[in-house]
Formats: sequence, structure tokens, C-alpha cells
Amino acid sequence: MVVPGANMRITPADVAFLKEDIAAYDMVILQYEIPMEINELVAQYAAAKGVPVMVNTAPSAPTSDALLRHAAYISPNEHEVQDLTGMPVRTDEDALRASQQLLDRGVRNVIITRGVAGATLTNDTGMIVSPCVPCEHVADPTAAGDSFIGAFCTAVSMGAEHAFALRFANYTAHITVSRMGAQPSLPVLEEVLALMRKDGEPCGVFEEWRN
Repeated sequence: MVVPGANMRITPADVAFLKEDIAAYDMVILQYEIPMEINELVAQYAAAKGVPVMVNTAPSAPTSDALLRHAAYISPNEHEVQDLTGMPVRTDEDALRASQQLLDRGVRNVIITRGVAGATLTNDTGMIVSPCVPCEHVADPTAAGDSFIGAFCTAVSMGAEHAFALRFANYTAHITVSRMGAQPSLPVLEEVLALMRKDGEPCGVFEEWRN
């Protein structure tokens, strides 16, 4: 259940400062617990300054072509992408077809998160399939999508390739679902990297950053 409260009272005047200040940011993440006109306006500001935009399509809502045209990334789960495209996504082939519809509307990269089926990222060069990290005990799926998107955007903002960013995001979500709660379940960077090293996974840009 979503009770947006004060979030839905944000006005264009409240975000007017971003028209210039947004140039200082590496990436902007938008989501649907604020008015859609604000998302569209901020995405327009970001695009004008060359700042990539990630659109987190939660909670599910109609999405305009104006927003998609200004988005570098959109990241629906399998339920949200069906709401957006009318296409059920049960296989990688389904994900490719649904992603292509969104690419045709202007977004540059489509990420579909599919729980135990992992995640896909599709753009005009093809599709990357990133398997989920198996979890022996799922304590609470709350915040899994938020942690995935936050981790992906962090990696990309540090210069990571998409394949690594997806893998890093999957490991982050894996830790999140193994714990109870929303914010208390979110891991810190060292926890994610330690688990990746344990599994023999490369740590990419984060290893370079540490050094």
C-alpha cells in the first residue's frame, strides 16, 4: 500500500532550482511516488544538461513518451513492464519483445528485473541477461528493487560497463532480501564486495576505486 501524502504536493516551483544545479550530478533517479509532471520536468532538466536519468517505474503508473524520451534507463519489474507494454514477461524472449516496445518510445536502455529469473538489459546493441544470485533464505523482498536500482546506478556512475553493473546490483539485492525490513536490510559497499570476492566475482570499478 502506498500513502504518498506530502510527496504528491511537490510543485514545479519546488524543483526549479534543478534547472541549472542538476548539471552537478552524475545521474538522476526518478520514481512514481511524486507527480508525473515533476518527473517529466526534472527529466527534461537533466537531459538538457546531459545528465543520465534512471526511471524506476514503481509504483506502477502510465508513463508518457515525453518522460521516456528523456530517460537513459527505465527499470520495471515483470509486473510493471506488463502494465507498460501489455506484454507478459516470462522468458528472455518475452523480455526482449517488451523492451523493444519501450526502446521504440524513446528510452535508451531497458532493464527488467524478474526475481529469481534475474535481470535483463536491452538497448540498440542487444540484450544482456544477468542471472540472479541464489539465496538460500529469503527473509523479506521489501526494498529489493530499490537496492538493485541504487547499486546499478552507483556502478554506472563510477564508469562500470552494464554487465558488471547488473551483476553488482544482483549481489546487492541478494543481500537485501536475506534480511528483514527496508532500510535496515540494505548492505554497505564492503558487504557486497566481500560476497562477490567469496564467489570469485571480479569487483571491477570498485577495486580500482579502492586502489
